[in-house]
Amino acid sequence: MNTGLHVAGKGSGSDLLLRAPKAPEWLNDQAKEGYKWMGNMLAKAQRLKPYYLPALEIFADAYAQWQWALREINRKNTLKPGTGYVQYFKNGASNISAEVTLKEKAINQMLHCCKLFGLDPKSEKELKATGDPAQTSLFAELMQKLG
Repeated sequence: MNTGLHVAGKGSGSDLLLRAPKAPEWLNDQAKEGYKWMGNMLAKAQRLKPYYLPALEIFADAYAQWQWALREINRKNTLKPGTGYVQYFKNGASNISAEVTLKEKAINQMLHCCKLFGLDPKSEKELKATGDPAQTSLFAELMQKLG
């Protein structure tokens, strides 16, 4: 059965993907962008396997939510400084905005997925990752993209 997945080391028992497969149709455009970007980065680092794809989808969805929340926070702050961070209610009460809450949850989800993929120094060590020293900068590359 042809799954359309590109597997490295065919015949050697390796199940590493050479590149990210096409993003699932249910992801929005922003999530598909994150899926492709992270998936190809993981494939390049030889860390993408078919059974990691659900975690990649979760990362991609959180990536899209994070981007949306940031855009919305910035839009509101442009209209009136601070309104992207705090929401005010008719009764005079205030609370952290829904966008900030979404942003924080998306960041936590992305970082959790990064740990699953060994993209931070501690989890990379726990995975006993070996290989090209250039690949050890994946966390730095991720943080630069997200930062």
